[in-house]
Amino acid sequence: AFVDRCIAEVSRGELSAEAASMAKYSATELSFRVADSCAQIFGGYGYLKNSPIGKILVDQRVVRIYGGANEVQLEIIAKGLGFKPQ
Repeated sequence: AFVDRCIAEVSRGELSAEAASMAKYSATELSFRVADSCAQIFGGYGYLKNSPIGKILVDQRVVRIYGGANEVQLEIIAKGLGFKPQ
């Protein structure tokens, strides 16, 4: 629901940097957790690079970096909430 709301806001030109960072962080972390769970279900086969699950897992690791690393997204969110960098 949150990502859907962010999509609507970006189409209206109202999306803040903090909300965009939250959406990117939550969506990419969830997709990685799902891929990791699938690899766990398939056991050793899930970690083979030529298996479909292995390919998805490799792709999901990279997705957390595209568009700004998730650590950077957390810093943007923290600054938007008023926390000072250390």
